[in-house]
Amino acid sequence: MNNPASGRSAPSDAGGGGQKREWPAFLLLAFVGLPVAMTMAIAAYGFVVWLLQILFFGPPS
Repeated sequence: MNNPASGRSAPSDAGGGGQKREWPAFLLLAFVGLPVAMTMAIAAYGFVVWLLQILFFGPPS
């Protein structure tokens, strides 16, 4: 709704085009971003455990 008194105008694209761009972004994050992030997190955890075993705790018995 255009209101000349407030100086604001309604956006011409009220939610129609934004949702079309959400699906590719969601799919990219769900099938590429999340697996990459989880792989990096697991690798970082493994590296920390390995480093702690070398420096402080020794090999598992």
